[in-house]
Amino acid sequence: MKRLFTLIATLTAIVFLTTAASDPFSNALKADPYNAAGNYHPYPVPKYSDTKAPKGYTPFYVSHYGRHGSRYLIGATRYTHSTEMMDKLHEEGLLTAEGEALRRDLMAMKEAHAGQDGILTQVGSREHQGISSRLYKRAKKVFQQKKRRDVLVVSTPVHRVLQSAFNFTGTLKGLEPDLKFQLYSGDKYKDYLARSVPDSIRNPLEEISNAVLEEMRNELLSGSKVGNKIFKNTRRVQQVLGDETLARFMYTLLEESSIAKCLDIDVDPFSHFTDEEILAFGKIYNARTMYAFHRSKECGNPNNTITGVPLLLDFIQKADEALQPNSTKCADLRFGHDSGIGPLLGTIGVEGYDTTPSLRDAYAEWPAYEYIPMGTNLQMIFYKNRQGDVIVKMLRNEKETVIPGLPTFDGPYYKWKDLREYLADRCGLD
Repeated sequence: MKRLFTLIATLTAIVFLTTAASDPFSNALKADPYNAAGNYHPYPVPKYSDTKAPKGYTPFYVSHYGRHGSRYLIGATRYTHSTEMMDKLHEEGLLTAEGEALRRDLMAMKEAHAGQDGILTQVGSREHQGISSRLYKRAKKVFQQKKRRDVLVVSTPVHRVLQSAFNFTGTLKGLEPDLKFQLYSGDKYKDYLARSVPDSIRNPLEEISNAVLEEMRNELLSGSKVGNKIFKNTRRVQQVLGDETLARFMYTLLEESSIAKCLDIDVDPFSHFTDEEILAFGKIYNARTMYAFHRSKECGNPNNTITGVPLLLDFIQKADEALQPNSTKCADLRFGHDSGIGPLLGTIGVEGYDTTPSLRDAYAEWPAYEYIPMGTNLQMIFYKNRQGDVIVKMLRNEKETVIPGLPTFDGPYYKWKDLREYLADRCGLD
């Protein structure tokens, strides 16, 4: 009998390890628990290599869209409920040593957020300085042309986006002082940089997604072990919470903890949760993020039509202008939000954004920490030869990418006439 139990235990362990090894998302969270943070994840400095352009082609123009960098949470009352409840649980003697440590970390994060609602952090500043300097390094010839010195910069009027634009352009100006920048901002530009979906369309879809997310919370953040690391008696904690479920409170604690690495303070709130709790949160939050900024089988994505198309039309129009023989422009730089870059990439249909997973499968098919972290960007680098032929390479988060539905000309490079025709078709142009 003992040998039988040993055999069963061994087989169970093998199955568990095999399953874990075949689950990239779980492995990614083991490598870095904050990969569960989805679009709250700081911008990952990319490891990339450049495919050499075909012989005779030189870069001359860049078209760019960048999401703002790492920021504080949005909502002046964030951390209010969680810290007040944790204080109450502290007074009731219901927090373990880990719970007390989590309470201290949340209080530190609350204090850091005071007066900084949605503002860029220094982490975010460094992200855009880095993106700018790497763009200059890999496409230096673009910014050193004698007859093309103009850079047009447009930004939504939101503080964190303007800060990102200033960090990016300030770095570029420091590297190439003779560049001439024009920066525009306001609601006029937000209307196409991050156009909002009307409530009449969004509200019914949110009802669908919210129902799935609530089911996932109740399934994944419930059970006898959930909360045991931070609470001494979860049954008593549920009584203190009243009508709020323990699953929902745990989700709030995890979400407000997940932005820690975007901040300018040294805290590690995720260390106070179990690996299983962080994995559960990651799956739920990934579903929420994908619904908001990509598309799903349950809800589709009207953002692609309402937000992505006007933005893509701007890319086409400005590229047409920059390709004129008398143009003095070397770059168009746009700065906005995840609500702009997500639909843009989805409308284009680049690798990873050409899929339509279900909400429950989002974590496996569209890991948000990879596809839409802070600072997410698209860069189109245009090249031409002596004959005037133009080719384009696209970079998503500074890594070469292609459109699975459109064959390339050479490596990751597209002939502009082919790419433009494809993009125009995606926008419904004749």
